[in-house]
Amino acid sequence: KQHPTYLVGMKGRSLALCAVVSGLSNGLLPTPPMGFNSYMAPQAGEAGLGEIADFLVSSGLRGAGYVYVNTDEGWELKSRDGAGRLQWSPTAYPSGLPAFVQRLHAQRLKFGIYGASSGVTCGEDPGSLYHEEVDAATYAAWGVDFLKSDNCASYALDASVRFAAMRDALNATGARIVYSTEPFAIHPDPEQSVLLSNLWRVGCDISANVGTFLDRADLSDKWAPLAAPGGFNDPDMIAVSNPSGHAAASAHPALPTLPRDRGEHTARRFTLGENRLYFGLWALMKAPLLLSADLPRLAQQVLHIVNNSEVIGVNQDPLGVQARKLMLDGAPAYDGVLRMLPWKVGLEDCTRANERWYTRSLDAALRGVDTRVWAVRPLSRRQLGAPTRHQLLNAATDRCLAAEPAGDRSATVVLLPCNGSDALQQWSFDDGLHTVSSITNAGTGLALAVSNATLRAAMHAPSGHADGYATPDTAYGLPPLQLVRPYAQPACRGRDCQDYDPTQKWYWSAADGKLRHALFTASINDRVSGAGYQLTRKVPTWRHHCLAHVLSDENAGTPSGHAEVWGGPLANGAYVIALVNRFTQPLHISAPFAALGVPSIGTRSSFNVRDLWAHKSLGRATGKISAIVPAHDIALMRLSP
Repeated sequence: KQHPTYLVGMKGRSLALCAVVSGLSNGLLPTPPMGFNSYMAPQAGEAGLGEIADFLVSSGLRGAGYVYVNTDEGWELKSRDGAGRLQWSPTAYPSGLPAFVQRLHAQRLKFGIYGASSGVTCGEDPGSLYHEEVDAATYAAWGVDFLKSDNCASYALDASVRFAAMRDALNATGARIVYSTEPFAIHPDPEQSVLLSNLWRVGCDISANVGTFLDRADLSDKWAPLAAPGGFNDPDMIAVSNPSGHAAASAHPALPTLPRDRGEHTARRFTLGENRLYFGLWALMKAPLLLSADLPRLAQQVLHIVNNSEVIGVNQDPLGVQARKLMLDGAPAYDGVLRMLPWKVGLEDCTRANERWYTRSLDAALRGVDTRVWAVRPLSRRQLGAPTRHQLLNAATDRCLAAEPAGDRSATVVLLPCNGSDALQQWSFDDGLHTVSSITNAGTGLALAVSNATLRAAMHAPSGHADGYATPDTAYGLPPLQLVRPYAQPACRGRDCQDYDPTQKWYWSAADGKLRHALFTASINDRVSGAGYQLTRKVPTWRHHCLAHVLSDENAGTPSGHAEVWGGPLANGAYVIALVNRFTQPLHISAPFAALGVPSIGTRSSFNVRDLWAHKSLGRATGKISAIVPAHDIALMRLSP
């Protein structure tokens, strides 16, 4: 928990001390929530959700942990009452919403409601902007257990500020209400979300197709280090379906027609393997297991998937660490060889306080280490005037900086397991290690640089609408780093010499291990005749940049392949390994245990292996596990000491 700070304010002639907690502090969700959401299901309102509640109880899903019954859009009236309070629709809840909540509680279930941090919801019902306190008090009075807060308008106001207002209002009620937010299709900054809510969406609304749920898995994987007990990444709900050939269950009790936003019930058909892949990835990612489907009419084979106690156990593991993508092939040409997933490198503010550092490493010793710190390892002696080559080791990842040759985009840099013999991991400080210098990669002959548009703000015109203010490229999710041809500055013999390329100049400090970019906020590189030196006409960005391991440098998920290995730690020294086949044909996939990146696990390490889908022990394995995984399917294994 965050330690409170205190503000001193004047109240009349007295001093008032106000405790300010910088973050959500409700003590809820030690593990991800499980239940139902109406968004992509035909059930809504009192009748429909009542049917779902009864099914959760009778089917045994409640006993497995599915306790939340959440409504999406359509529960409220278009206007507030005379006291400014939200009103439920008597058509949707003829018995009254509080009475329905009491019914769920009597069934040992919980109720979730939908709202928005904007002036209106996406269906243009009343939103909570400017009404946070009264709405939070209303939810508490009704007995609501879960609030999903959308981001449907008021985009000019930063979503993190609007969501913080509702966070504080909920905290003030003292009610135990899980807070789920989905602002980040508009403001993609999930690192702030750990201070805002118990759950945070990492992408746009999901739709029921394989490509979409795989895309959301890639996005959630990017932010995997943020997840921990009390707060989890949310790739959206799970819209499992009956497989093709199974009789569609269209005959069900008549339900009232309610106003809906999007996500009206439509026929969806996943194979059993695709249902396993969908549910298995969500379990791995410590994602909310909120089913959005016609649950009472799902085939038994599909119910067995979502009710698999051992797979659910991975999701509900008390350690709360999100498993992450470890290895992938070089899709689209799968050659049977999997390679370690490259990790991101980007820019961080050099003056940022040392707090909340996130690393993709599963090595517990590296958690909280400053991602801007680099060790410089010499690899060769200076000979015949050639610069000494170095490896640049990132302290928070125990990985080395490597050039990533251009594929379908500009060449850039990544972090890979250190390999001193790999020329792509060898770097030369061209002007010397202890001065401002360009840094050139031995494998490509290119120098590390920051794009001009990252350093200096420029006017952007997304979708034909120009910004009113100059904005750096990084605000649009464009990678800030690139590899360029080295530029050797000629010998300068006069004060007016400015013949250098500032984008590729860096300084590594042995004092703190930071690799600073040499261009700061106030550049006076321009000289106008008769006017002396002046600021550059393009205003540089506000921060002084340091090279760092980052979770994201663009608006995309982690790289993907036909074959992937995912994994992560569980409680009591166990691990989970997943063999993921995203291809349309069966694949043989191998997962070396060392891919977990834990120092104590190597090629001679052995574990007891258990197939979680089959509830079957596979005996003890040394070094790795392998399996032939069907198309669009996933194998899930638990490794125990």
